Amino acid sequence: MNETKKEQENFYFTLRHKMDQFLQSKTGRNHKYAKYLLFAPDIFYLLIQVVRDPRVSGKDKAMVAGAISYFILPVDLIPEGLIGPGGFIDDLVVASFVLQTIVNNLSPDIIRDHWAGDEDGLAIINRLSALSDKVLKKGTLPGLLKKFQK
Repeated sequence: MNETKKEQENFYFTLRHKMDQFLQSKTGRNHKYAKYLLFAPDIFYLLIQVVRDPRVSGKDKAMVAGAISYFILPVDLIPEGLIGPGGFIDDLVVASFVLQTIVNNLSPDIIRDHWAGDEDGLAIINRLSALSDKVLKKGTLPGLLKKFQK
């Protein structure tokens, strides 16, 4: 297994473990976006698999690679390192934007083939897209940032 693939898989399993622990805690169970944060590891895994799939165009892979980088990089709009797993909400917004952008270029089979979660991957992408629209509405994102800065 090459080093990059191993690092990505380690990130996935670490993220899955952290998210499970967080969502079992009182804070996690009561988090406004808990039902969405649950999908962060599966979305990350989907992104990794889509970028490796030969059926996906180079242009779409470039967008997906950007979303993967956003997940992995420690510095982003709502940094997980400072606020914990709740900070993955912005990563999900970025990932859902990218996936919603490219999903029309992909066969639904690509999403189905690579989805690791229990629910339908396309349905989850649509739910996350609705969340993204809500978070990105005027005033919502600044309000979200203020909440996490306290």
